[in-house]
Amino acid sequence: MTADVLNTVTAADVAAPRQRRWRGFLAIPQGSFGVALLLLLLLLVVIGPFIAPDSPNEISDQPILGPSAQHWLGTDAYGRDILSRVLHGGASVILLPLLAVSLAMVVATLVGLLAGYLGGKVDSVVTWVINIALAIPSYLAVLVVVAAFGGGGAVVVTAVAVVYAPYITRVIRSATQAIAPREFVLAARARGESLGWILFREITPNIGPTLLVEIALRFTYAIMFIASLSFLGLGVQPPSSNWGVMVAQNRALLLVSPVGVLVPALLIGVLAIAVNLIADALTQFFGDRIHERLMV
Repeated sequence: MTADVLNTVTAADVAAPRQRRWRGFLAIPQGSFGVALLLLLLLLVVIGPFIAPDSPNEISDQPILGPSAQHWLGTDAYGRDILSRVLHGGASVILLPLLAVSLAMVVATLVGLLAGYLGGKVDSVVTWVINIALAIPSYLAVLVVVAAFGGGGAVVVTAVAVVYAPYITRVIRSATQAIAPREFVLAARARGESLGWILFREITPNIGPTLLVEIALRFTYAIMFIASLSFLGLGVQPPSSNWGVMVAQNRALLLVSPVGVLVPALLIGVLAIAVNLIADALTQFFGDRIHERLMV
């Protein structure tokens, strides 16, 4: 009985600071509004395929019909229901940027930690590679990769990850260099801890805020980047109902049937705004916390 009470108290003590941090983040207007928008879009993406009236590629009626009781957003140039395509097309818009940023983050975190902690020749080589990579325009690099390996989701994810990895590596390297001389890192070295322990148990938790902000910012950029590639025909390929593909396919009908362009474009914009608001709120939240620590 006593052990159960102690365990309950301990769990509550651990959960309480997390709840306070979450409430503190949501107290920032940008954070609460951004989270609300993102949750609504995620809800749309999850339940959309189940409530769509038709299959996204089914020719359900005559082409270029306006909104009606049967087709709430009308039909596109192929006679496909626009609402059904919108409800099916959000998953890849979120999933592909998330995969690209995750892949870039894994590689960049490892390289940035090693460069920032080890310094010397390792840092010099990493810095040299980063400077070369950042000198190449992002779209040019992606065009080269797509030209070499063709389009498609996997190629775009890899290409965007390669483009963003140097930016993330530079940020993590700088954050690691600020933490490496701290007393707790020196103490871990004096205890004979392994390199992996020091990097991932001592340094990584202390650069967590930087990692979170960088993930949110890069996710925002990746959403617009991959949507632009799909619009240019270099990303997800037709007949996919991806929102970027829908904008590209329906842009010729903008003056005749603007719904097919405006709705998916609006949803992409709202998604980017939501993630950007969350990134701004994270920056403000962690910045205020660091300032409070310095003032103590």
